[in-house]
Amino acid sequence: MKKNEKAYIDYETPEKQRKEFMKNPEFRKAYAAEKLMYEVAESLQEERLKHHFTQKKLAQKSGLKQQEISRLEKGDSNATIKTLLKIAQGMGKKLVIKIS
Repeated sequence: MKKNEKAYIDYETPEKQRKEFMKNPEFRKAYAAEKLMYEVAESLQEERLKHHFTQKKLAQKSGLKQQEISRLEKGDSNATIKTLLKIAQGMGKKLVIKIS
């Protein structure tokens, strides 16, 4: 690139690609699973912070390891219902699963 030229970034391309990929049923299924995992992770972290719990404190209250809480919040681990139940109980909450 020359000195006076400005870089051009096409911000629409990733969205166009995603829309194209979403036409593929296998991709849609995988995308939905990943999206759900990250939504659960985000929800867990928001609830933990709302209760002013550190990961360590939540782990102690729920009978899990701090590393498990960390992996779940990063979306690096697929949470089981049993694990989510322990976390909910550790925060004094009820676990609600909704299929819609």
